[in-house]
Amino acid sequence: MLAERTPDLALIDLGLPDGSGTRVIEVLASTAPDCQRVVTTIFADDVHLFPALRAGATGYLLKDQAPEQLARSLTGMLNGEPPLSPAIARRLLQTFAPVASEPGERLSPRERETLMLTAKGCRLHEVAEQLGVTRNTAAGYLKSVYRKLDVNSRAEATLEAVRRGLVGVAP
Repeated sequence: MLAERTPDLALIDLGLPDGSGTRVIEVLASTAPDCQRVVTTIFADDVHLFPALRAGATGYLLKDQAPEQLARSLTGMLNGEPPLSPAIARRLLQTFAPVASEPGERLSPRERETLMLTAKGCRLHEVAEQLGVTRNTAAGYLKSVYRKLDVNSRAEATLEAVRRGLVGVAP
């Protein structure tokens, strides 16, 4: 269908039953760069948001908004306003805000390495092996990372690593 005509605006759901909305965005971004590619979805998490933006989405609207708000967002595009749901705009601002930490609370190079390896799915013994340290030393680095980032799990640490740009998100 896209080969036959180029839309000016595409409202794209990420959870398509027959394919990937992110893939549709990529195709439109390369074949129809002037097309406004606006995600309309129920997904407000980083796992969906950032891959869609990287693929070329020019907006991201949540379906749980009032229809009037959706209409205002789409109409605002005519005035150059980015079509972003308020919750998504807040999420983006939080993501790129400076990390609130005291200078002494910044991650050391070893802690950053530990965080990267943990975010990539390495187990504690693998982290220790990669860093060339004992398992206890690696555990100490990981505890320090958790404390400095104020997280309690590998999943939370991984999200923080993605937020800081230490590791990428697979599409």
